Amino acid sequence: MLAQERRSLILEDLRTQGGVETDDIAQRYGVSVETVRRDLLELEKLALLKRVYGGAISIAVTSRSEAPHSERENIASEQKAQIAERVAELIPESGTVFLDLGTTVEAVARAFPSSFSGTIVTASLRAVGTLSRLERAEIIVSGGRLRKSELSLSGTMATSFLDGLYPDLAVISIGAITADAGVTDYDFDEMHVKQSVLANSQTAVVVADSSKFGKTAPFKLCDVEIPTYIATDSGLDQSAIDALKDRGAQLLLADA
Repeated sequence: MLAQERRSLILEDLRTQGGVETDDIAQRYGVSVETVRRDLLELEKLALLKRVYGGAISIAVTSRSEAPHSERENIASEQKAQIAERVAELIPESGTVFLDLGTTVEAVARAFPSSFSGTIVTASLRAVGTLSRLERAEIIVSGGRLRKSELSLSGTMATSFLDGLYPDLAVISIGAITADAGVTDYDFDEMHVKQSVLANSQTAVVVADSSKFGKTAPFKLCDVEIPTYIATDSGLDQSAIDALKDRGAQLLLADA
Protein backbone atom coordinates (compact mmCIF):
# COMPACT_ATOMS: atom_id res chain seq x y z
CA MET A 1 0.00 0.00 0.00
CA LEU A 2 1.32 3.42 -0.97
CA ALA A 3 1.80 6.04 1.75
CA GLN A 4 -0.74 8.38 0.15
CA GLU A 5 -3.40 5.67 0.07
CA ARG A 6 -2.75 4.79 3.72
CA ARG A 7 -2.94 8.44 4.75
CA SER A 8 -6.26 8.84 2.94
CA LEU A 9 -7.61 5.87 4.89
CA ILE A 10 -6.35 7.38 8.14
CA LEU A 11 -8.20 10.61 7.36
CA GLU A 12 -11.36 8.63 6.61
CA ASP A 13 -11.05 6.90 10.00
CA LEU A 14 -10.67 10.28 11.64
CA ARG A 15 -13.76 11.57 9.87
CA THR A 16 -15.92 8.67 11.09
CA GLN A 17 -14.37 8.00 14.52
CA GLY A 18 -12.97 11.35 15.64
CA GLY A 19 -9.67 9.78 16.71
CA VAL A 20 -7.22 7.01 15.80
CA GLU A 21 -4.57 5.07 17.72
CA THR A 22 -1.07 4.55 16.35
CA ASP A 23 -0.86 0.87 17.31
CA ASP A 24 -4.24 0.09 15.71
CA ILE A 25 -3.27 1.72 12.42
CA ALA A 26 0.06 -0.13 12.32
CA GLN A 27 -1.65 -3.47 12.89
CA ARG A 28 -4.46 -2.81 10.43
CA TYR A 29 -2.22 -1.78 7.54
CA GLY A 30 0.77 -4.00 8.30
CA VAL A 31 3.32 -1.24 8.82
CA SER A 32 5.58 -0.22 11.71
CA VAL A 33 4.55 2.19 14.43
CA GLU A 34 7.32 4.54 13.24
CA THR A 35 5.79 4.58 9.75
CA VAL A 36 2.42 5.52 11.21
CA ARG A 37 4.01 8.27 13.27
CA ARG A 38 5.57 9.70 10.10
CA ASP A 39 2.16 9.55 8.40
CA LEU A 40 0.55 11.44 11.27
CA LEU A 41 3.36 14.01 11.32
CA GLU A 42 2.95 14.72 7.60
CA LEU A 43 -0.82 15.00 7.93
CA GLU A 44 -0.43 17.35 10.89
CA LYS A 45 1.90 19.57 8.82
CA LEU A 46 -0.98 19.87 6.34
CA ALA A 47 -3.32 20.88 9.21
CA LEU A 48 -5.47 17.79 8.57
CA LEU A 49 -5.27 16.38 12.11
CA LYS A 50 -3.83 17.01 15.56
CA ARG A 51 -1.38 14.51 17.02
CA VAL A 52 -1.94 13.44 20.63
CA TYR A 53 -0.34 10.84 22.87
CA GLY A 54 -0.87 7.42 21.26
CA GLY A 55 -2.49 8.64 18.06
CA ALA A 56 -4.32 11.61 16.56
CA ILE A 57 -7.64 13.39 16.61
CA SER A 58 -9.61 15.12 13.92
CA ILE A 59 -9.32 18.88 13.61
CA ALA A 60 -13.13 18.96 13.73
CA VAL A 61 -13.09 17.28 17.14
CA THR A 62 -11.01 20.06 18.68
CA SER A 63 -13.99 22.41 18.24
CA ARG A 64 -16.15 20.07 20.34
CA SER A 65 -14.25 20.87 23.48
CA GLU A 66 -15.28 21.01 27.09
CA ALA A 67 -16.15 24.35 28.67
CA PRO A 68 -13.41 25.98 30.77
CA HIS A 69 -13.12 24.97 34.43
CA SER A 70 -14.16 28.47 35.55
CA GLU A 71 -17.52 27.98 33.78
CA ARG A 72 -18.06 24.35 34.79
CA GLU A 73 -17.48 24.92 38.50
CA ASN A 74 -20.57 27.15 38.64
CA ILE A 75 -22.83 24.66 36.83
CA ALA A 76 -25.01 22.41 39.03
CA SER A 77 -22.82 23.02 42.09
CA GLU A 78 -25.53 21.87 44.52
CA GLN A 79 -26.12 18.70 42.50
CA LYS A 80 -22.39 17.96 42.44
CA ALA A 81 -22.25 18.30 46.23
CA GLN A 82 -25.16 15.85 46.52
CA ILE A 83 -23.40 13.36 44.23
CA ALA A 84 -20.23 13.74 46.26
CA GLU A 85 -22.03 12.91 49.51
CA ARG A 86 -23.49 9.80 47.89
CA VAL A 87 -20.11 8.67 46.57
CA ALA A 88 -18.50 9.36 49.95
CA GLU A 89 -20.58 6.48 51.34
CA LEU A 90 -18.42 4.12 49.23
CA ILE A 91 -15.07 5.42 50.48
CA PRO A 92 -13.36 2.80 52.66
CA GLU A 93 -11.66 3.71 55.93
CA SER A 94 -8.35 2.74 54.35
CA GLY A 95 -7.18 1.25 51.05
CA THR A 96 -6.36 3.00 47.77
CA VAL A 97 -8.67 5.47 46.07
CA PHE A 98 -8.14 7.05 42.65
CA LEU A 99 -9.61 10.50 42.03
CA ASP A 100 -9.89 11.72 38.46
CA LEU A 101 -10.01 15.41 37.60
CA GLY A 102 -13.04 17.65 37.12
CA THR A 103 -15.46 19.71 39.16
CA THR A 104 -17.61 16.80 40.38
CA VAL A 105 -14.51 14.89 41.49
CA GLU A 106 -13.35 18.01 43.31
CA ALA A 107 -16.66 17.92 45.19
CA VAL A 108 -15.90 14.29 46.11
CA ALA A 109 -12.51 15.40 47.45
CA ARG A 110 -14.28 17.90 49.70
CA ALA A 111 -16.61 15.13 50.93
CA PHE A 112 -13.82 12.75 51.99
CA PRO A 113 -14.20 11.77 55.64
CA SER A 114 -11.50 13.24 57.87
CA SER A 115 -10.90 9.77 59.33
CA PHE A 116 -9.70 8.31 56.01
CA SER A 117 -6.31 6.66 56.59
CA GLY A 118 -5.57 5.10 53.21
CA THR A 119 -3.89 6.29 50.00
CA ILE A 120 -5.37 8.70 47.47
CA VAL A 121 -3.87 8.84 43.97
CA THR A 122 -4.72 11.68 41.60
CA ALA A 123 -3.49 13.77 38.69
CA SER A 124 -5.56 16.76 39.80
CA LEU A 125 -3.72 19.52 41.64
CA ARG A 126 -7.06 21.08 42.55
CA ALA A 127 -8.02 17.87 44.34
CA VAL A 128 -4.64 17.77 46.08
CA GLY A 129 -5.22 21.20 47.57
CA THR A 130 -8.50 20.01 49.06
CA LEU A 131 -7.19 16.61 50.20
CA SER A 132 -4.25 18.11 52.09
CA ARG A 133 -6.57 18.58 55.09
CA LEU A 134 -6.70 14.79 55.60
CA GLU A 135 -4.05 14.29 58.27
CA ARG A 136 -4.04 10.47 58.17
CA ALA A 137 -4.15 10.02 54.41
CA GLU A 138 -1.21 9.49 52.08
CA ILE A 139 -1.57 11.57 48.91
CA ILE A 140 0.21 10.49 45.73
CA VAL A 141 0.31 12.75 42.67
CA SER A 142 1.17 11.38 39.24
CA GLY A 143 3.92 13.04 37.26
CA GLY A 144 3.30 14.57 33.87
CA ARG A 145 2.83 17.77 31.93
CA LEU A 146 0.75 20.48 33.58
CA ARG A 147 -2.54 21.35 31.90
CA LYS A 148 -2.84 24.89 33.17
CA SER A 149 -6.53 25.22 32.38
CA GLU A 150 -7.40 22.24 34.59
CA LEU A 151 -4.45 22.29 37.00
CA SER A 152 -4.00 18.62 36.15
CA LEU A 153 -1.14 16.43 35.00
CA SER A 154 -1.24 14.51 31.73
CA GLY A 155 1.00 13.08 29.03
CA THR A 156 3.32 10.08 28.90
CA MET A 157 4.50 10.21 32.52
CA ALA A 158 0.98 10.41 33.94
CA THR A 159 -0.29 7.68 31.63
CA SER A 160 2.56 5.29 32.46
CA PHE A 161 2.10 5.81 36.18
CA LEU A 162 -1.68 5.47 36.24
CA ASP A 163 -1.72 2.47 33.88
CA GLY A 164 -0.09 0.51 36.71
CA LEU A 165 -2.60 1.58 39.37
CA TYR A 166 -5.04 -0.97 40.84
CA PRO A 167 -7.26 1.01 43.24
CA ASP A 168 -9.93 -0.30 45.59
CA LEU A 169 -12.16 2.57 44.49
CA ALA A 170 -11.89 4.78 41.40
CA VAL A 171 -13.93 7.96 40.98
CA ILE A 172 -13.98 8.89 37.30
CA SER A 173 -15.34 12.03 35.69
CA ILE A 174 -16.84 12.12 32.20
CA GLY A 175 -18.03 14.57 29.56
CA ALA A 176 -21.38 13.10 28.54
CA ILE A 177 -23.51 9.96 28.66
CA THR A 178 -26.42 8.30 26.87
CA ALA A 179 -27.78 4.77 27.08
CA ASP A 180 -27.01 4.16 23.40
CA ALA A 181 -23.65 5.94 22.90
CA GLY A 182 -22.39 5.03 26.36
CA VAL A 183 -19.97 7.03 28.50
CA THR A 184 -18.02 9.60 26.46
CA ASP A 185 -15.38 12.23 27.13
CA TYR A 186 -13.58 15.13 25.47
CA ASP A 187 -9.87 14.42 25.91
CA PHE A 188 -8.27 11.66 23.82
CA ASP A 189 -5.19 11.29 26.06
CA GLU A 190 -7.11 11.17 29.31
CA MET A 191 -9.56 8.64 27.89
CA HIS A 192 -6.84 5.98 27.88
CA VAL A 193 -5.96 6.64 31.51
CA LYS A 194 -9.62 6.44 32.51
CA GLN A 195 -10.08 3.18 30.62
CA SER A 196 -7.04 1.64 32.29
CA VAL A 197 -8.02 2.68 35.81
CA LEU A 198 -11.61 1.60 35.13
CA ALA A 199 -10.43 -1.88 34.13
CA ASN A 200 -8.00 -2.17 37.06
CA SER A 201 -10.23 -0.93 39.88
CA GLN A 202 -12.15 -3.13 42.27
CA THR A 203 -15.03 -0.64 42.34
CA ALA A 204 -15.39 2.09 39.70
CA VAL A 205 -17.82 5.00 40.03
CA VAL A 206 -18.50 7.33 37.12
CA VAL A 207 -19.75 10.70 38.38
CA ALA A 208 -21.89 13.01 36.27
CA ASP A 209 -24.52 15.58 37.13
CA SER A 210 -27.82 15.21 35.28
CA SER A 211 -26.98 17.96 32.75
CA LYS A 212 -24.46 15.59 31.11
CA PHE A 213 -27.06 12.95 30.24
CA GLY A 214 -28.57 12.80 26.76
CA LYS A 215 -25.37 14.23 25.23
CA THR A 216 -22.26 12.79 23.60
CA ALA A 217 -18.61 13.86 23.67
CA PRO A 218 -16.16 12.89 20.88
CA PHE A 219 -14.51 9.84 22.48
CA LYS A 220 -16.11 6.74 23.97
CA LEU A 221 -14.86 5.59 27.35
CA CYS A 222 -17.12 2.56 27.80
CA ASP A 223 -20.67 1.24 27.67
CA VAL A 224 -22.94 2.25 30.54
CA GLU A 225 -22.93 -1.22 32.13
CA ILE A 226 -19.13 -1.32 32.54
CA PRO A 227 -18.65 0.89 35.65
CA THR A 228 -19.73 -0.57 38.96
CA TYR A 229 -21.93 2.50 39.46
CA ILE A 230 -22.95 5.69 37.69
CA ALA A 231 -23.55 8.38 40.32
CA THR A 232 -25.79 11.31 39.46
CA ASP A 233 -28.30 13.66 41.03
CA SER A 234 -32.07 13.40 41.45
CA GLY A 235 -32.67 15.69 38.47
CA LEU A 236 -32.22 12.81 36.03
CA ASP A 237 -35.58 12.15 34.36
CA GLN A 238 -37.29 8.79 34.64
CA SER A 239 -37.06 7.97 30.94
CA ALA A 240 -33.25 8.30 31.06
CA ILE A 241 -33.15 6.18 34.23
CA ASP A 242 -35.21 3.45 32.58
CA ALA A 243 -33.07 3.49 29.41
CA LEU A 244 -29.86 3.21 31.41
CA LYS A 245 -31.19 0.41 33.58
CA ASP A 246 -32.37 -1.46 30.47
CA ARG A 247 -28.72 -1.42 29.31
CA GLY A 248 -27.55 -2.87 32.63
CA ALA A 249 -26.30 0.34 34.28
CA GLN A 250 -26.19 0.46 38.08
CA LEU A 251 -27.24 3.94 39.22
CA LEU A 252 -26.51 5.76 42.46
CA LEU A 253 -29.01 8.60 42.74
CA ALA A 254 -28.21 11.37 45.17
CA ASP A 255 -30.91 12.79 47.38
CA ALA A 256 -32.34 16.19 46.54
